[in-house]
Amino acid sequence: MVKDDRATRVWTTIALRASRENAPMSVRHACLACAEAASAGRASLALTGRLDALVPEYVTDAQAGAMVELQVTVGEGPGLEALASGKPVLTEDLAAPASARRWPAFAHEAVLLGTRAVYSIPLALGAIRVGVLELYGETPHVLQNGILLDTLVYADTALLLLLDARSGIVPALNGENRVQDAPPLWHAEVHQAAGMISVQLGISVLDALVRLRAYAYGHDQKLAEVARSVVERRLRFRPDEAGTPDDGEQGKEES
Repeated sequence: MVKDDRATRVWTTIALRASRENAPMSVRHACLACAEAASAGRASLALTGRLDALVPEYVTDAQAGAMVELQVTVGEGPGLEALASGKPVLTEDLAAPASARRWPAFAHEAVLLGTRAVYSIPLALGAIRVGVLELYGETPHVLQNGILLDTLVYADTALLLLLDARSGIVPALNGENRVQDAPPLWHAEVHQAAGMISVQLGISVLDALVRLRAYAYGHDQKLAEVARSVVERRLRFRPDEAGTPDDGEQGKEES
């Protein structure tokens, strides 16, 4: 129940921020709301690219973008570590000796750019890491446990909104498309189904989840229900020339 309440509260906070702008909910609103909840001034969401490099999908400003670029350039930093480990990396003070030993090149340059605290939250689909949500502070700051739990939900919701955007889904502010119970990306069957579709179509797991999400939305089904059909081999996705997301075939056993 606590997890469900937190998911509902996070979703509502993002929706309220979007409604104030009279705009559809987006990754931008999720990142800004997460930064505000963590008392951080900046945020970025980056996905994995070739050779596991981070490619910015959204940054609040140029300095947040510089933090992502710096880690890619020097090949070290909390975001890359979070991506590799699959665990949050919370850096209270980049000027501390421990940070300098851990990331000598990144910590020094980041401090010069005005960043002292970094909270890196991995974006994952089961065991597969697909990106990182990072929050940046100008002063040393300790992230309390309750706020950390919130950021984990914000990160998952941001990833869901990203998938919606790529699937052509516009979340409704009136709650019609609201996450129910808990963000559906938490379901193990969704991770398993995305992996199966990735193999079936020869695409990345992230792109496979976009296909899965679009199919569920287009057929007015819950994501977990469609995922279960894929896992139980009652639904198989096949490549098509048009490249549309609705390429599942219901009721056919996988050969």
